[in-house]
Amino acid sequence: MALKQIELEVPTTLSDIKLWQYQKYMKVIEQNKTEDAEEKDQINDFLNMKLVEIFCNVSLRDVSRIPLKEYEKVLSILNKAFEEKPKLIQRFNLLDVDMGFIPKLDDITLGEYVDIESNLTNWEKMHKAMAVLYRPVNFKSKDKYTISPYKVNEEIQELMKDMPLDVVISSMVFFYSLGKELLEVIPRYLAQQLKKEDMQMLDNHLQKNGTGINQFMHSLREMSETSMQLPSFHSTNV
Repeated sequence: MALKQIELEVPTTLSDIKLWQYQKYMKVIEQNKTEDAEEKDQINDFLNMKLVEIFCNVSLRDVSRIPLKEYEKVLSILNKAFEEKPKLIQRFNLLDVDMGFIPKLDDITLGEYVDIESNLTNWEKMHKAMAVLYRPVNFKSKDKYTISPYKVNEEIQELMKDMPLDVVISSMVFFYSLGKELLEVIPRYLAQQLKKEDMQMLDNHLQKNGTGINQFMHSLREMSETSMQLPSFHSTNV
């Protein structure tokens, strides 16, 4: 019986990877965490196989049939893709729709800020944060553009799972690069614009999600340091 020929489409850049794929892989990592030294090598081998399965869209069974040398090449290509450090991508195309990053962050609303803060540091909810940061472009003139008003829409949030990963990571790093300037200006601006009871509502919301602004900054710092690469690959022993 002839062996089945396996054809792989290996992503060479972050733009070739969808957000949902990375979310799926991060969930696998979370489910397989261990402090047991004896289990780590076995788990790392499993994670490498899941990496190829998810990002190359093949079955785990087919992954096990890939020739060893080719398997190592695939891991190397994927690892190189995650060494990218994309700058902010302001516009991208999603299902033939021109999507634009919030043009003027200092005009952000309370609702937008809360929804970004709640979801940007959690990979499972990242598509919800992206649905705030990127919206359909409704007017453009040369380099200038405006986007649709923000409105919570679960269908749109789900569609954002198909956005390219380089766009996601570029916006995350951009947000962190703004650092304390952004995260101090927004609450101060909101304090000037909102009633006392509204500020209390915001404070309560932040407390429910951790320790508010400081925790948000810490989470973004951690993500900026780790989001650009996958866990270390372990070469398969020959």
